[in-house]
Amino acid sequence: MKNKIKIISICLIALFIVSSLTMAAAAVDGREVMEKVDERDTGESRHALMGMDLIDASGDVRPRVLEVWSQKVDFERDLDNTIMVFHEPSSIKNTRFLQKENDGEDDDQWIYLPDLGRVRRISGGQGGDSFMGSDFTYDDMKSREIDDFEYELLKEEEYNGHQTYVVEALPKDPAEEQYAKTISWITKEHYIPVKVEMYDKDSKELYKEMRVESEIKKVDGIWTVFATVMEDLDSGHKTNLYVKQRNNNYLLEYNMDVNDRRFTQQFLKTGR
Repeated sequence: MKNKIKIISICLIALFIVSSLTMAAAAVDGREVMEKVDERDTGESRHALMGMDLIDASGDVRPRVLEVWSQKVDFERDLDNTIMVFHEPSSIKNTRFLQKENDGEDDDQWIYLPDLGRVRRISGGQGGDSFMGSDFTYDDMKSREIDDFEYELLKEEEYNGHQTYVVEALPKDPAEEQYAKTISWITKEHYIPVKVEMYDKDSKELYKEMRVESEIKKVDGIWTVFATVMEDLDSGHKTNLYVKQRNNNYLLEYNMDVNDRRFTQQFLKTGR
């Protein structure tokens, strides 16, 4: 199987696709920790209703609501397709985003903006742009090949009630990545990243941080995170992501049937 690492994309797309797999053996090094993160069972498909709150430094909140479907399309190469549909506010309603993971090359990304009435492909040069005004970039949501990084197990420590491995990842080809490095706190129990630090490519200073801000519970046998935050430490702006309720129940499900047509440019443009 081709190993792909999706630490950053977990922040947005995969709040709800963390592992049902618990590893009993002690990790030997940073690479092994990340391989165990990659080995998690994420189900054949996932569906969730999510809130996305954009919060500025003064505390003002701009709430958004989106729905996400994700489906495994190639188990051998660990490739997913994902579609996001924004429902609220009305100014961005029916904005849709499609990502198709590729093996050995950048993922394909497209966005449909209702005001323009057309589908726009996200080019490589736009990877560092903000996704829908959030603290996530288009590159943040892409998958990465494990072999594209060097890993070091820095230490083991408790973080927010979890015993964790702290792993540094350095890109082998810095020109191809948007961060100088990342440092991840990975739970020993679930192999879930509960904190990720992102370091600026130019200054080499810490400037973004992702944190899990919910309990980790099982849904349909799969360990699930219900809320996370991505914060820009320079500006003080942050983005809260969380699973929302519908009819007093969290709208979150795994391994359901998803029509393949949902992951097409036709659906991206028309919503059907």
